[in-house]
Amino acid sequence: LPAQAPTKHVCMLALVLSSASLLIGRPPLASPRATVRLCAAEAVVAEPAEEAVAVTEEVEAPRVRWEHLFAADLASWESIDQPEAKVALEEELERMEAGSAAELLGPAAVREQLIGCWKLLLAPEADAAMREGVTAGASAPHLSLCGHFQTFSKPDPMDVLTGKPATFMETCEVVADSRVGRAFSTTVKGGFHVDADPLGGLRTVEIYTQRDGAEEALPPNRWNCAHVGSEIRVARAPGGGQRVYCRVDAEAMRAELARLAAEAVEVDPKWAEQEAEQAAAEGAVEEVEDNRPLWQKRIDEADGIQRSANGTPIINHGPIGGSNDGPRTQ
Repeated sequence: LPAQAPTKHVCMLALVLSSASLLIGRPPLASPRATVRLCAAEAVVAEPAEEAVAVTEEVEAPRVRWEHLFAADLASWESIDQPEAKVALEEELERMEAGSAAELLGPAAVREQLIGCWKLLLAPEADAAMREGVTAGASAPHLSLCGHFQTFSKPDPMDVLTGKPATFMETCEVVADSRVGRAFSTTVKGGFHVDADPLGGLRTVEIYTQRDGAEEALPPNRWNCAHVGSEIRVARAPGGGQRVYCRVDAEAMRAELARLAAEAVEVDPKWAEQEAEQAAAEGAVEEVEDNRPLWQKRIDEADGIQRSANGTPIINHGPIGGSNDGPRTQ
């Protein structure tokens, strides 16, 4: 090598999960989906000139930067557009599930671990929790889920004394409406239980009896406890898809809910066009041609009899032929 100040290049590959809202500013929310990308950082270290050292290159395997994942908004698995990033995340979650002791701990211990607030980070697009939301607030085509938070709590003995309905489970979701250009939040409350799944593992069933303060029964939300840790929860949906949650404190959860609900949502013009077409179709009245001669029109107007658009008399004084459905045309 020539006698010059060599350099040592260290390429570090790191996973960064960032939503569109995490970039410069916060552009209007067009779709509440985040993107995972692989980014490389290069560090250059100068060496003494008198030493001739061969340039070396060290590559670190992709690893999950959970702090970036926790800070991002809700995303679908399908939105991960870098294969290396997706594989690294799947392998990390696979290790968590393999080392999970949820089934050995039993239902009571898992119930205890669930207590607290959780934020949904990733879920498959086909999952009902992602497609419509647990609250069913995003069931219309112009609605999409952009935030999902759950709170598991212990029974409060005071509820028995005060007569307040006991709720141990609450799910709050924020939905983006691309028809009107705004977001809104919706909440369901109820209870939950954890038991053994006949097919193996532990099963959690969330049962909701209230929606936005009103009595309403919703379909149960079922999932298997693949992993419940101090920071991360992995739930297996009935179809096998992974829902990945992180633990958050109550104050941070309320702040995120308020931020998401205040986000600007990009209006999709196709919904306005469809509404205009529908309104035009509903408001259209079939035009009836009045082909009466002018002399007939003058006579009909003079006799004071109520007529339809084409001049047919409307009979209001009783039935002809025994029917009493009146009014009718003769």
